[in-house]
Amino acid sequence: MENINAVLIDEGVPQGDRLVRLNQIAINQMRVLENDDNRNLLK
Repeated sequence: MENINAVLIDEGVPQGDRLVRLNQIAINQMRVLENDDNRNLLK
């Protein structure tokens, strides 16, 4: 997430927009990890 934030900063994305985008990415990553096929990744 820090790397993505750094890229967004370099691209000049405003802080509020970065927060929204990073939150969406984090939610998506959690959905992938919670998927039944990937459940063992969380253990």
